[in-house]
Amino acid sequence: MNSSLTSATYVRNIGYGLRRQLSDFLDPQDRWKDVIVSIRKPSGELRYSQLHVRRFECLVAQGKSPTVELLNDWGTSNCTVGELVDILKSHRLLAAASLLLPGEDYLSEKTPQLSPPLQTIRDSPTRPLGERQNQSPPARLALETQVLSGNSETGHTGFSSFMYSELRRITGNFDDRPTSNGGNRLGEGGFGTVYKGFLNNRPVAVKKLNPMDDMPLDKLQDQFNQEIQTLRVLKHENLVDMVGFSCDEQHLCIVYAFMANGSLLDRLACLDGSPPLSWQQRCLIAEGTARGLEYLHSNHHVHRDVKSANILLDENFVAKISDFGLTRASANHTSTTMMTERIVGTRAYMAPEALRGQITPKSDVFSFGVVRFGHTQTHKQRKYGWTQRNWLRSMRNKTLLSRSLKCALFRCPMS
Repeated sequence: MNSSLTSATYVRNIGYGLRRQLSDFLDPQDRWKDVIVSIRKPSGELRYSQLHVRRFECLVAQGKSPTVELLNDWGTSNCTVGELVDILKSHRLLAAASLLLPGEDYLSEKTPQLSPPLQTIRDSPTRPLGERQNQSPPARLALETQVLSGNSETGHTGFSSFMYSELRRITGNFDDRPTSNGGNRLGEGGFGTVYKGFLNNRPVAVKKLNPMDDMPLDKLQDQFNQEIQTLRVLKHENLVDMVGFSCDEQHLCIVYAFMANGSLLDRLACLDGSPPLSWQQRCLIAEGTARGLEYLHSNHHVHRDVKSANILLDENFVAKISDFGLTRASANHTSTTMMTERIVGTRAYMAPEALRGQITPKSDVFSFGVVRFGHTQTHKQRKYGWTQRNWLRSMRNKTLLSRSLKCALFRCPMS
């Protein structure tokens, strides 16, 4: 038992020992399945599908606890101990609930009912866990005047303010066909789609932010404001250059300088038949990215989403860190850790503490290490003519692992 827990405590802050105790109650007879079918997103949609459940089932063969792994995964959201206890009580799992909040009298309380009732997996193993509910449109976006000058001229932000109609015109009405097929779409990220356009015969990239089910418009507005404010105060050779923005007609767009060589992710994948990056290019890109991060951290900012897709390359393959919508101002000392209520970022690149909501510059360094290791991965695969399956097999068998790490961390051939 843990008397320090309250209903408002985040599930991600439950200690490992207590998670193991919960698994003793929920793993037998697959009672964790009663929990997983009751978990919903903020939109009301079920968080986990039948496919997710099967993946958790496979963990048993690996000697892992489905309950522990479920709590680890669900804990990356803003779920609380109170929500978990309500679910446990609704399924009469009172012993497990009392482990979390031992001071309550569960036997004398009415069992909370989760509405609407859910069909359990045992009742219908071949059907999806639930249907997507109709959602009413979110409230209209209230634009924040702190960012805007209110006209198409350069305002106090130092950036140009464009009319949405103008950006629509220069991007071919936001033509969704890829540029390789004669359209304007350059790519798509977690919060928007990027299009190519021309302003006064100058190529630019226009990012149109898109609302999502788990990202209401007010949160999207916050990210829009955050990116503009960050790029207003931070200027560096290895940070992307911003030209301006548009937020009229309820549309949020940010205009950047065009990056002729796309993202590092695309170049590592040799997208559109581009040649592989040389070792010299890879090392210079890594050095430029490191300089950009050093500048961010020295100015007390944490990026929080460092990944290959967010490292852009100009015509000279100079690295430019992009996507500052998740950036947070940090304390004056890099050793200081902050906490956030919302877990954001790309999980494959995130440090373990970042998954628990801790914000620190060290998390950016961890993510940069994952990016740097990707340089070695793709280079080795092409150097030896291996397929991806060959490479993954060698990693699983730990062959060439130490050699690759040494090459990535201690040597940087220039040819």
